[in-house]
Amino acid sequence: MMKLDKELSPHARAALTEIEKCTSCGLCKDVCPVFALSLREAESPRGKINLLRALMEEDLDPTSEGVDIFNRCLLCYACQDACPAGVKTERVWISAREILADKVGRPFAKSFFLRRVLPAPRIWNIALGLGRILPGGDDSFRIRGMQLPRPSGERINRLLPEVLEPRTQHTGSVAFFPGCLLSEVFPHIGLKAAEILANLGYRVITPADRVCCGAPAFNNGDLTTGRKLAERNLEIMTSLDVDAVISPDATCGGAFMHEWDLLFPAGSLWRKTYLDFREKVRDYGEFLLRLLSSRSVVETRPLEYQVTIHDSCHLSHLQHKADVPRKLLSFIPGIQIIESKQSDLCCGFGGSYSVLYPHDSRAIARRKLEYLRTDDEAMIVVGSPGCLWKLRSEAAELGLNVRVVHYLEVLWESLLGGGTPAPQAVDEDELKAD
Repeated sequence: MMKLDKELSPHARAALTEIEKCTSCGLCKDVCPVFALSLREAESPRGKINLLRALMEEDLDPTSEGVDIFNRCLLCYACQDACPAGVKTERVWISAREILADKVGRPFAKSFFLRRVLPAPRIWNIALGLGRILPGGDDSFRIRGMQLPRPSGERINRLLPEVLEPRTQHTGSVAFFPGCLLSEVFPHIGLKAAEILANLGYRVITPADRVCCGAPAFNNGDLTTGRKLAERNLEIMTSLDVDAVISPDATCGGAFMHEWDLLFPAGSLWRKTYLDFREKVRDYGEFLLRLLSSRSVVETRPLEYQVTIHDSCHLSHLQHKADVPRKLLSFIPGIQIIESKQSDLCCGFGGSYSVLYPHDSRAIARRKLEYLRTDDEAMIVVGSPGCLWKLRSEAAELGLNVRVVHYLEVLWESLLGGGTPAPQAVDEDELKAD
């Protein structure tokens, strides 16, 4: 039994259970994009587990270098899929960051952003405004050597009414959770996602007072802030009379299905509320696929595109739904899918990883682009807005003549005739989140 066992938080106990399964076989190293770049054993999944085991046994004290090793993880969970012993690294890496942050402390800038900016709509809006004007390119801005997605001049709360009524015979109602990137960076894609559902008969409710799903907080070991954000969203979403809760962002969907399970463990106050909520959660693509598959006729316009697909890590390794974008695109006549080598290799985004380690993130992204560019005319299709930003911004910096799009954009073009949907007029009083 490890020396710290009596002192461990529930999250650390969950991590302890998983790391004791590890047999140190090393198969995880073959699929880790960070290890492939650095070739440092300490940065491999096996190396991190051995380090965490030593830390929890108190054989060594945590250091800033140890913190850095765990931060140098994309949280892609390819190691989890590859592990023959069934180690659930989704229960290890986040808990490790929590343990280290509690012992070593959190950098002021990161702590300020997670605890003061992310949960506060007014300060968040100021940060977004700064992101629109700081130096950089069309897709990104830079601050102190860090690269971040540039917020759009539009916001989804200004384009999409809180309640979008069905455009055809009413089929049902859904709560729509677009996520931060589709709300602030790619709002027109989020709008298209809602419009597709409305045109298939759904009443789409997008709560204006929703907050971040909490992924940036709990993925960086701040489970307290992540839990507060999750509780707020649970209050909002469970008050709605809907058939399902839909998110087109694989990170948010993965958070709802997996990380929130860590935030609300058995015996906690919010556990039952969370489990009831989780029963309604559906990935956007999965929900749309079931809907289209249930119809005898699906009217789609032919598109003569060659596409190669990048599998989002959270869609592929965490939710195991990498086939969903492929099946959805198969409804479109004329689409030719060109499979690439290592379609499930991480793009290098990894949320804060791309911010804290921009050079390494860029190297991983460019390696992925080499695999994806099977044909100069092929379109790269992704299933997550984080992947969309990372691959699109790197392709632009390289001057590549390649289109990087979300699969929703292709479906919109085929199902609804192309073009960007006309923005809906939204009353300023309704902008509760602004």
